[in-house]
Amino acid sequence: MAVPALAEDVNTGPTQINQPASACRTLSVGGADGWEPISYIRENGQHTGLAIDILRDYAKRHDLRVEVNLDIPWTRAMQMLGNGELDVIAGAYFTAERNQIHFYSKPFAQDDIIVFQRRNAQFQVNDLHDLIGYRGARPQGGSYGDYIDMFAEQRLDMIFSPTGNRIFDVLLNGRVDYVMLGRFDGLTNIYRDSLSDKITAIEPPIDSNDVHFLFSRKSPCMRHVQNLNILIENMSENGTLGRWTESHLFDTSEGAS
Repeated sequence: MAVPALAEDVNTGPTQINQPASACRTLSVGGADGWEPISYIRENGQHTGLAIDILRDYAKRHDLRVEVNLDIPWTRAMQMLGNGELDVIAGAYFTAERNQIHFYSKPFAQDDIIVFQRRNAQFQVNDLHDLIGYRGARPQGGSYGDYIDMFAEQRLDMIFSPTGNRIFDVLLNGRVDYVMLGRFDGLTNIYRDSLSDKITAIEPPIDSNDVHFLFSRKSPCMRHVQNLNILIENMSENGTLGRWTESHLFDTSEGAS
């Protein structure tokens, strides 16, 4: 199991930037599509999720506009964040490399990392070592934290799927033995595509990661991180985060994905 990053490892303290306060009038937001309940696009085109709800609520309180761009591929969105073309990524795990380049908010959610397998070809998984000798898949471009990323690179046989919403295809057609996904992301895909008789989640989770907002250090909107952290704390204490999370689990609204 990975050792969770200590609070002081995450950049959430005072910052100094050169842009005036008035320079941030619009939050340009990228993120992962299909990461329920964090961020996803419904079939009717609505960009939504817990992270989007929080940012829109914050923007309303501070008279900001929000432009959500979940249809930008993850790898490209991260490049745009580094270039200052996006202000914030709506949901990311902590890694030391990202912490040096970008700027994290406090966590607003927690996500178990689960191994999913075909029901007719199951094997026990208690930790990452049990995956050695099998072939797996994970979404293209994402991170599961430093511990899993390093272990997977050095010791696991894994392919990357460019289409997270259809990642179970490579499991069902026998190309891989397992898929590694966030718990609710995977369960939502199973629910949406009626795959519960074919695919199962293997317990216990192999890790659990905090989910943060990730701001560009080139963005004038980075000055809002401290106030956003306060909002996150208040929403956690008054139960708002819990209620909003539930509203996005197994979303069955018209056209939901």
